[in-house]
Amino acid sequence: MLPPSDDHEASSYDQPRGTCPVCGDHQVRHLVIGYLAGPPAAASPDWVSWVGCVHPGYNRCCDACGHTWTASAHGEG
Repeated sequence: MLPPSDDHEASSYDQPRGTCPVCGDHQVRHLVIGYLAGPPAAASPDWVSWVGCVHPGYNRCCDACGHTWTASAHGEG
């Protein structure tokens, strides 16, 4: 394994927030799963959670109704 390097650019997040498939609200939280090549961008939206290797079994949740889902199962990126 190689040691971490400081020459990586910050990882940015450009996926659209979307809507909840249950209640239709726009308060969708994205869970970004896996390790990044560099640190998350400081300008990441506050509705994006960089969770590393901890996988709760879903990568989207609605802050309004609590529903959780996997984006790929709903045709999202």
